[in-house]
Amino acid sequence: MQPFAKALVLFSFLWNTSAQASDWRVILERAGFMGTLAAGASYEWLPEHAIDVTLGGYLIEQEIFYQTNIAYRYSRWNSPTNGNIWRPLQFGIFAVYALNSDRYFMRSPDKYPSKGYYDETAFRYGLEFGTTYTFLPSGFGIGYRIRIFDNGLTAMFNNSNRDVQYYISSGVTLQYLF
Repeated sequence: MQPFAKALVLFSFLWNTSAQASDWRVILERAGFMGTLAAGASYEWLPEHAIDVTLGGYLIEQEIFYQTNIAYRYSRWNSPTNGNIWRPLQFGIFAVYALNSDRYFMRSPDKYPSKGYYDETAFRYGLEFGTTYTFLPSGFGIGYRIRIFDNGLTAMFNNSNRDVQYYISSGVTLQYLF
């Protein structure tokens, strides 16, 4: 099955679950580890709990590689500000799965320190921290995320090269609440 078809099946499954319209968001992200660009949907079943499902892509040597992303986010504080909602500190976990091939980061781009810098796997997971501000009258929101992969956590303790760019990724998300 093609990457787009897999994502479409997943989104249609999520869409057909019983939920109120106000619990859903459409998201577009400049997502770092989750793709140069990623697009998808978010479902919030309580103000503190949300799940995002996106399709992301990244470019290596003029070829786009696709991946599906899923993230769970916990927002302990939901602060009303001037009729809007600010979630100042969010914690979460995420996973990515490569769709184009058997392996995620099968080929490392030149910017990484050595060939085969990443171990070859189709599945990755990690931790994220972020913040989101939602403008309730218009339904638009903006968020910022910092993510670290599983191998980044290990590398921070086992690698003498402490260059942050190899362990941590950040991203900005635009959201529309409907």
